[in-house]
Amino acid sequence: MVKKQEAFFGGIKINKYTCINQTVKPNGLFLTNGLINWLNMARMEKKSLETQAIILKAAKKIFAQKGLSGARMQEIADEAGINKALLHYYYRSKEKLFEQVFDAALKKMLRPVIAFLADDSELFQKIRNICHHYYSVLLEFPFIPNFVINEVSTDPTRIIKMMELEGLLEGKEKTIQQVEQCIKDGKIREIDPKELIWNILSLCVFPFASKPIFSVLIYEDQDINEVLKGRADRVADFIIDSIKI
Repeated sequence: MVKKQEAFFGGIKINKYTCINQTVKPNGLFLTNGLINWLNMARMEKKSLETQAIILKAAKKIFAQKGLSGARMQEIADEAGINKALLHYYYRSKEKLFEQVFDAALKKMLRPVIAFLADDSELFQKIRNICHHYYSVLLEFPFIPNFVINEVSTDPTRIIKMMELEGLLEGKEKTIQQVEQCIKDGKIREIDPKELIWNILSLCVFPFASKPIFSVLIYEDQDINEVLKGRADRVADFIIDSIKI
């Protein structure tokens, strides 16, 4: 007996005529029932990944607004447009879902710092690199600073552990030595290297953390996102002008 079946491969629907327990031949290609099952499993896997991406996007929004303690799984399910049972199928607890969202956000916030500290460029270029890198990341993910700061204030051990794993502490010593050498060579004024690193990171991160306030207090008649887009060069110039001789 011959019957028509359909499957999807790479998003393309394939019509095929199958014979039970026999190899089949659609358009010159030999297919079996086993291959048809594999194609359908691939389609289901793709759908599963798409659902997880939708859940993570919704979770980022809710956790950014309410933090771990204030967020509810039902809110995340509603934001994702799925039922709560399906959400629990993918993530059995709010804590597990939060851990995945938080770790991803923390890495996005730390990696520009790590890249800056490990950068072998000349110091002034290095400062420009970190400013541009940070502003590009935070313009794309503006919720990260407040999200990370709020959660780290309740449990700082997570960020310390992540810094150790990502090699941030080793890079810090390298940059401190570079700043000290520039002072000795007469390229920059006397400054505590740790203060310089702190100043750079503060000027990169704080504008995004304070964006909700300053968009009303100072930039009420301007698009603050446009203002932020132009800050990378201005911040780099400000820092460099403050230390160069």
